[in-house]
Amino acid sequence: MRKLYRKLVFMRNPLSNVRKNVNSHSGRAFSDRKWIIPFFASLLVSISLFLSTIFGLFNAPDGGDQLPFDIISFAKSEDSSGYFVEADLKKSFNVSGNWKVEAPRLAYLISGTKGDSHRLLRTLQAVYHPRNQYILHLDFEAPPRERLELTATVKNDPTFREVENVRVMAQSNLVTYKGPTMIACTLQAIAILLKESLEWDWFLNLSASDYPLVTQDDLLHVFSNLSRDLNFIEHTKITGWKLHHRGNSIIVDPGLYLSKKSDLAWTTQRRSLPTTFKLYTGSAWVALTRTFVEYCIWGWDNLPRTILMYYTNFISSPEGYFHTVICNTEEFRSTAIGHDLHYIAWDNPPKQHPISLSTKDFDKMVKSKAPFARKFAKDDPVLNKIDKELLGRNDTSRFAPGAWCVGSSKGGADPCSVRGNDSIFRPGPGAKRLQELLQTLLSEDFRQKQCS
Repeated sequence: MRKLYRKLVFMRNPLSNVRKNVNSHSGRAFSDRKWIIPFFASLLVSISLFLSTIFGLFNAPDGGDQLPFDIISFAKSEDSSGYFVEADLKKSFNVSGNWKVEAPRLAYLISGTKGDSHRLLRTLQAVYHPRNQYILHLDFEAPPRERLELTATVKNDPTFREVENVRVMAQSNLVTYKGPTMIACTLQAIAILLKESLEWDWFLNLSASDYPLVTQDDLLHVFSNLSRDLNFIEHTKITGWKLHHRGNSIIVDPGLYLSKKSDLAWTTQRRSLPTTFKLYTGSAWVALTRTFVEYCIWGWDNLPRTILMYYTNFISSPEGYFHTVICNTEEFRSTAIGHDLHYIAWDNPPKQHPISLSTKDFDKMVKSKAPFARKFAKDDPVLNKIDKELLGRNDTSRFAPGAWCVGSSKGGADPCSVRGNDSIFRPGPGAKRLQELLQTLLSEDFRQKQCS
């Protein structure tokens, strides 16, 4: 009966035993409070991470209102240019108002061919100055013995050996008249000058048939008062029949891939005129700023390389490559001065080849006020006249004397055998003539014609 009574009681209150069991264990469960501190610590960290994530989505890293994925906006093209690498490169090539207090330095390439080594040395001595840099190049037609003799002469010269500013190119390039191989040789010389020396401002190219009409003291003195962003490059836009004759034609220069010189080859196929740039032509003799030739070598927007590849199949490419690059580049277009700093007499008609200058042309050369002239026959008597009357050289002078020549001339000694301060110049009548020429070239009326 008792068992039956207990079952009836359990059926009426089935949770009574459960409460007893829970109560019997509750004291033991809540008496162990070691889990409380880790629990609340974990809870605090979780809440902190959660809040930082929420607020991070709505606040820019710099505290602004801009979302992370909206930092770079291309809504305006002028605002987006600063995000590309070309913008930084263009800033480093600042060509506006580039003035320097220090006297300028020039870098010359003097080139020749077979039998030109003595003429090349004479031109070098006439334009030599310790401040400048010089590269001599005899092309592939010159025999190895002639190149070795030229190199030995340079190495044995005491002034060249002491100053170390005259280099002979070891690689003799095959240069084809009116072909792109001349441009390739010029660019190689520029690359060497950029690598070997950081201290020069203008690059000038001369040939063994060129000769100066002013001393280097005259030239450096006048250039000291010029902005270092001026490029002297005679140029004009190609139009009319010349545009189609040269622009549509395709030539191949065998000098690019053959070891023997041969004439340019004309193909029967024609090509369209370029639409991404305009074609210019002019004199192959230039005086270019270091900044511009760096651009031609490095070219951040690929235009110099594009134009170089185009001119690989262009007739008379030395008379168009630099001209087309500078007039199609916004940063340099306004720096182009339309003169090659040369006096050149042309055959008439059709003015295709320069005539050799002689004594009867001396007065015309002087009146031109140009610092250089071409072309001269080997050992023409007019060169002696220029040496004596314009450069102050005599039979015993190796160089055109300047303020840097502080040695004695007694007993026929060479005053330039003793070097003085090369930043001091002694300008003469040639400086005055050149200043008058530059006043004309830098006038507003003349500069309005540039790249037009």
